[in-house]
Amino acid sequence: MKMRKFARVLLWTAFAVYSVAVFSILFLGSRGGRFPYDSVWEYMKYSVQPIPFKTIFGYVRDVIDKRWMLGLAIRNVLGNFILFYPMGVFLPCLFRSVRTVKKSLLIALCTILSVEIVQLVFRLGIFDIDDLILNITGWILGHFTLAIP
Repeated sequence: MKMRKFARVLLWTAFAVYSVAVFSILFLGSRGGRFPYDSVWEYMKYSVQPIPFKTIFGYVRDVIDKRWMLGLAIRNVLGNFILFYPMGVFLPCLFRSVRTVKKSLLIALCTILSVEIVQLVFRLGIFDIDDLILNITGWILGHFTLAIP
């Protein structure tokens, strides 16, 4: 029984460290907006990318045309995918109610959509539908990693 409690404390500690790291990456990084003096609405007009796979295909095109873009493309695409992968593992382990794919997907969608909106409103980045797609895909694959019954 003590081993189980220790494992639970260790899991919560790892989750807390991961959460702080994700928060730092998403909200404390230096990814400020392109138009710092525009109104929020004007900024949003230039900082929303609503077309699915446009950014991803743009990276593919850039890598084909400019090989030096490979590192940036991998960092951005895999980074968005990997960033929320652990969340898909942690939440089902920590909360029984999140063990179904449906609930995990709903929480992933709400969480990641909220992150994208907060980044946009506070000019910490752009709202890119591809980020949303990659983050949710990572989260759900993380969820399937353990396949908790």
